[in-house]
Amino acid sequence: MQERENQTGESAEEPRVRVMSEDEARDYQGVTIEERKDSGEQHVEEPHDRYGRDDDLRGSGIRIHTFSTAGSMSWLTKAALVVGGAAVVAFLIFVAVPVLFVAAGIGVAAWLLLRFIRG
Repeated sequence: MQERENQTGESAEEPRVRVMSEDEARDYQGVTIEERKDSGEQHVEEPHDRYGRDDDLRGSGIRIHTFSTAGSMSWLTKAALVVGGAAVVAFLIFVAVPVLFVAAGIGVAAWLLLRFIRG
């Protein structure tokens, strides 16, 4: 990298800039400065999505948001999710399933009783 003096007299490193290959330019999603080979001038290229449309936030379309527990949540949040999940499973096993069995038993008993009475 080349060094140059900034306005305060301190030296600053100048970043190295190169022209992107056609594949890099096609796949790049950010803002680029296009070099025009015919006139030697440059212009700023606005970002486009992978279909060549302007990538503005106001446009309609499907936005995909992912929920990842890999590194975005603290261990306390993960522990709370585990405890909450365990509470839901325990409720299903110890409350909901027995209530369904009792309701089914009452239904079977009522059916047998009605069948016995009707003869």
